[in-house]
Amino acid sequence: MPSNIKNPGRPDPDVLLDKINKAERGKLTVFLGAAAGVGKTYAMLEAAHDRLQEGIDVVIGWIETHGRRETESLVIGLPRMEPKGIEYRDKTLDEMDIDAIIARKPGLVLVDELAHTNIPGSRHVRRFQDVEELLKVGINVYTTLNIQHIESLNDVVAQITGVIIRETVPDHIIDHADSVKLIDIPPEDLIKRLKEGKVYIPGQAEQALQKFFRQGNINALRELSLRFTAARVDKDVNEYMREHSICGPWPVSGRVMVCVSASPFSAQLIRAASRLAGGLQADWLAVHVETVRQLPMSDKERDRLVRNMRLAEELGAKTLTVVGKNLTAEVLEVARNQNVSTIVIGKPRHSRWWELIHGSAVDKIIRLSGGINVYVIRGEAETEQAATTIKTAAAVRPTSWLHFGGGLLLMAAVTAFSLLVNIKSQMEITNIALLYQLPVMLSAFWWGRWPSYLTALCSVMAFDYLFIPPLLHLAVNDFGYLWSFATFLFVAYVIGGRTDHLRMEAAAARVRERSTRALYHFSREIAAITDLKTITQGIATQAGGVINRAIAVLLPDGNGSLKVWAEYNPSLPEGSQPEVKEPYPLVDLTENVVATWVFQHGQVAGRSTETLSGTEYLYIPLKTRDEIVGVLSIYIGENKLTPEERRLVDAWTGLAAIAVERALSAQNKSMATK
Repeated sequence: MPSNIKNPGRPDPDVLLDKINKAERGKLTVFLGAAAGVGKTYAMLEAAHDRLQEGIDVVIGWIETHGRRETESLVIGLPRMEPKGIEYRDKTLDEMDIDAIIARKPGLVLVDELAHTNIPGSRHVRRFQDVEELLKVGINVYTTLNIQHIESLNDVVAQITGVIIRETVPDHIIDHADSVKLIDIPPEDLIKRLKEGKVYIPGQAEQALQKFFRQGNINALRELSLRFTAARVDKDVNEYMREHSICGPWPVSGRVMVCVSASPFSAQLIRAASRLAGGLQADWLAVHVETVRQLPMSDKERDRLVRNMRLAEELGAKTLTVVGKNLTAEVLEVARNQNVSTIVIGKPRHSRWWELIHGSAVDKIIRLSGGINVYVIRGEAETEQAATTIKTAAAVRPTSWLHFGGGLLLMAAVTAFSLLVNIKSQMEITNIALLYQLPVMLSAFWWGRWPSYLTALCSVMAFDYLFIPPLLHLAVNDFGYLWSFATFLFVAYVIGGRTDHLRMEAAAARVRERSTRALYHFSREIAAITDLKTITQGIATQAGGVINRAIAVLLPDGNGSLKVWAEYNPSLPEGSQPEVKEPYPLVDLTENVVATWVFQHGQVAGRSTETLSGTEYLYIPLKTRDEIVGVLSIYIGENKLTPEERRLVDAWTGLAAIAVERALSAQNKSMATK
């Protein structure tokens, strides 16, 4: 039997492992509704009273009654955790206190509005992250959610209602929920509740009825929630049949594959592929084909590509990147090698003339796909949202006034040379014009595009003033020279921009090459080393030298407290880096708290993240397959990591985690033999 086809009669090891992990977590119950006002919070409170009567320790972590009397009456009799006050813009605002909940550790906690965005200064940016933390420590959670806040349905809801929902919840939160309860009422009853002021205050209710809560919208959202819940029930039935080895019509082993690029429309393709794979009960794959481009990928495009691939992972896809010359051939080769039955691609947005000249990749894929189904999805423009855990920013290259002065000096040198040659022997005007391109190119190569643009403009003025009749006037007798000047400026713009871009690509390539070389040498050096101090100092020195930022490696002591084992200071010469003789704790209490939280929870936090962001450092857990062995801290300050630095950090943290784990394992074995 081929390895990619599972035996229905045999338990799936991944399913068994998932069940073991679920047994250690709290249970999540989601009260799902088509829209606000259907009674999700009311149903959750009713269920909480039932659990309370059964003897379960129930507390309210956060509840939103919106002034509804019948809902407020159900709050009475349920213990309630006091909210935590957070200072924001000279005001003290309330937010759920997850530390107090974890300290009490009730049997069940109620957390209303799962998609809520927390007040800046909270530990997490989003409430679903708070819920995940509660579940990890074994606390059961009841929560509420509207269908429009599910990530994979975001674009569908926008098409139905015309409203773009900003607050979304990743699908994996709902997929891993132990129970999803659909709370549904007829559209007529919901509209009646709106008119009676039971959902919003009268002014808001009237506005909602005219926009979001039109009867057609409500019917469509209701159907969407019913379909989603039906798919969830179908999934639960299939899992039950597998667990109990019940024979049945099992899904075909084919896969869905979506083609991902740096386009802002790829996010919609990914969501469509996720829904399609869910309907077919099939695995799915997100593939990016990296081909030779006329223009190299910009930092913004690279960052967007990373976000798109991470979105696919969050929705349950396996991601793959391949390099090739022919996009169509690579897509079809991956599809056939990966047993893909359905390909999802985006509808081309090029003009018909562009396709006639360059050809259409979509048409080629459809024509050569053979027995593979091809779905062509139309993409709509959408507001980009930063989905990365660590926020990045394009590299900022400061331009000094000296750079502009350098370009003008080059232009002056060419002018002096042209005047000298022109005095001795009459020089062709076209030759002089070509000479003026030289300072433009050199300025772009050495100092960037803006000095080159200023140099080009001044070159045109000098050329006109000194060499074009009437001389010593910024005027022309022949209007044909105006076209020459326009052409010169356009060529200077293209050359300057292109040269600057190539300079940036060359700099990025040097960084990548230096990092790859450092990774290679470091991995060879530590292959035979088991001394923890040597390994951690090597990690700090090599990684810090590559990205030129302050770095520290933190490892736990016997009591689980994090201590600094190695550090790198970019302001010091290479030979005089500080050597940590004895591990010491972080001096700053805030930084220590954040680092400890990262080590305990295995999630990134600190500067440039959505968790505990009020620090100066970024903290990344050193995770291996089985455990978290330490934390890597990187100084961020006001300069965010660039997308290229972000990829380098990922590579270094992976290598550091493996190296530290191996050293700790050797250390434990050595102690055991003594």
